[in-house]
Order: sequence, then structure tokens, then C-alpha cells
Amino acid sequence: MASPNVLSLAQAISFPLSGKTVRNRVYRTALSEYSGSYDENNIENCGKPLPRYIELHKEMAAGGAGLICFGNIPVHRDHMENINNAILDPNNAWNAVDAFRPAIAAAMSQGAICLPQLTFPGRQVPDYVNKHPKSASDVQLGPSMDKTYGQPTPLSRDEIKDLVNRFAWAAHTVVKAGADGIVLHAAHGYGFNQFLSPETNKRTDEYGGSLENRARFLLEVVAAIKANLPVAKYVIGVKLNCHDFSEGGTSFAEQCVVLKWLEDAGVDFFDVSGGTYATPAWRGNIQKELTDRPIQRYYGSYFIEWAQEMKKVLSRAVIGTTGGWRDAHRMAEAVREGKIDMCGLGRPLRENPFFVSEILEGKVRTSNL
Repeated sequence: MASPNVLSLAQAISFPLSGKTVRNRVYRTALSEYSGSYDENNIENCGKPLPRYIELHKEMAAGGAGLICFGNIPVHRDHMENINNAILDPNNAWNAVDAFRPAIAAAMSQGAICLPQLTFPGRQVPDYVNKHPKSASDVQLGPSMDKTYGQPTPLSRDEIKDLVNRFAWAAHTVVKAGADGIVLHAAHGYGFNQFLSPETNKRTDEYGGSLENRARFLLEVVAAIKANLPVAKYVIGVKLNCHDFSEGGTSFAEQCVVLKWLEDAGVDFFDVSGGTYATPAWRGNIQKELTDRPIQRYYGSYFIEWAQEMKKVLSRAVIGTTGGWRDAHRMAEAVREGKIDMCGLGRPLRENPFFVSEILEGKVRTSNL
């Protein structure tokens, strides 16, 4: 039985479109596991989940989170977020369904919902992985996150269409492997975010300029996935910035519009975050004014101030926010008061994989991280 102080976290919640039920209000947000094979001399040997990938998700399942999101899974083997990513690429010789099925089964073994996160990193590919990454435009990322990055070239229309097909194929693949759906990474400066941001999208075609055009790539991917995976059965989720915390980047007002467009397109779950590699606000130390805001100091959550307003835009979808949660009583209060529906945890679960079950049982209140 859950501790009285965290009863709201122990309550189940259902995704309205798919009908899938999450047993509690805590989810493991997507963090890269770096547990895929890598061979710099043979691309065919890259991206296959290793035994550690299975063990990580088995451990996560035992920890009690109601929803488990897998970390970055690039849909193009030439464009990895980093070496040792698990990869979903239709050109790989090995069977992706068979390769991912054991880890998905491990994540779901204790009753959790499983949503692998699909990504295209765009310009945020380290130069030792790819010196000429593809992006919305040719705006290069300066040294950040302890890495340097190559000079990107703009994706052609045909390359964008290829990526749309790759995302749809990857989503269908993980569902065949047993997953409950997918999450698209449209935050933290990755590919979708590069299209959404006026700072990195300088295109003059139908994928640049107006907000509608900048959101086109992401919405096309959602439509392609929805065509293959009926939303009455599977969850389509999106990790979305509240804004980029950078001059010229995505604004909160525009992101609220995109959020509603995505909900109308069939997205059933949102994980709200913020920042890019150049301004990694999700780390909590990028801007003093962010961590000094009264609501942030009280709850610990970096983005609840914006997530609670984004929730008001939605008519149906489930919304959570990740980053900064450390106090179970504050998490429970935020859910109880309806500020957000769920709380996402990343680093606290790396420090203690059993943090969720322990806070629900009243054994601990705060993370030691």
C-alpha cells in the first residue's frame, strides 16, 4: 500500500486514445543507455542491443516506474547521437524485431508500459561520429556538452521524406517487438527541434519560415506513424521543449501551438523539457534565473512553471515534465493539484533504480543525487 503522503503518485492513469493504463504517475524519462554494439570499421555491426541493454531495462522494471521510455534510438545509422547507441535502421542486416524484443520484454516484465524513444540528432552528432551531419539548415553547433560537431548540410526534400519513412518503419518495428508505442524526441536541440527553431531553421521551402512550415516535418512523422499504428491501440508520445532558453530559439508561445497541433494529430503523451546542447537547461544549472524561480525552488522541477500552462492547452493528452524532481512529496503535490499528470525521473533512477518503489512505499522521500 502506498504511503499516505504520495497517494496521488500511486494512482493509475490511462492514455485516452490507446486506452493503455499506466499503474502509477512516475515515468522513467528517456536517457541514452549506450548499450548498443559499435564497430568503427563496419557500420553493419553497429547498433545491435547488447546484453547490458536487457539488464538495464530489467533493473528499471523492478524499480517500480509505471512507464519506461528507452533512450535515444537513432533511425539512421550514419547519424548517431553517439557511439554505442542502439539503432533502428532498415538497412541493417540483422533482424531488428528479434534484437529489440528481449529488452522490451524486460522493461514490461513487472507491468510497466514501454515506449522506446526514436530520434534523429541532426547537427548534434559528434564530429568523431560524422563530420558532415544533416540538419534543417547549415547552422553549425559550437563546442558544447564536452564535444565538437561538424558543419551540417541541409536535408533535401527527398532526405526528409526518407526520414519520415524511417521513423514510421522504426515505430512499427518496436511495436512488433512488443512495445506499447513510441516517443519522438523533439526536444534538447535534436533534429525535430532544429526544424522547429528559427535559430537553426533557415530554410525557404515548405519546411521553413512560418511555424506551420517549421512544424511540418514533425507532424508528417506523426501522421506516417499513425497510419501504421492505430492510436486506438498504441501510444504516440513526444518529448517537447517548453522553449529553448536561447535567443532566437523556440518560444513558449509557439511551443504551445505546436503542442496542440500534435495533440490534434494523435499524440497521446507529452514529456516536457527544455534547452538544447548549447543551452542544456535540463541539467538545471544553465541559467541562475531558471533555478531561482520561486515555483522551481518549491517543487524542484525545472519546467513545471511552463508545463502546468501547457496542460491547460490540452483537451485530452497526458502530460508530464522531467528535470529536477527529487522530493516525492512535492511530486505528489503537483499531481494532486492537477499541475501535471505525471512526473519524469532520469538521473535519480541511475543513482537508485528502486527510487520509485521506495518513495511509493514511504521508505524514502528524496533522491540522494
